[in-house]
Amino acid sequence: MIFNPYLAQRLREERVKDALREAEQVRLIRAARGAEVDDQAALHGLLVKIRDLGLSLVSAHGIEPDLPVLQQK
Repeated sequence: MIFNPYLAQRLREERVKDALREAEQVRLIRAARGAEVDDQAALHGLLVKIRDLGLSLVSAHGIEPDLPVLQQK
C-alpha cells in the first residue's frame, strides 16, 4: 500500500467536518426541543438548518399563544 499524504490530509479534513456536522446537529436538536419559534421567519430559518444538516423532521406541533386572562369585575 502506498502512502498518499494528500489523501491522508483529505481524510482528516473529512473526519473533522463530520464531527463538526454531528456537533451542530446535536446543538440544533437540543435548541429546538420544546423551543417556541417567535415568527414565520424564525421557523423558516430553523427548517433551513434542519434541511442543510440532512436531518429529518419527525414532527412539529402548532400551539396556541397564551391569551391574556380577563379579570371579572
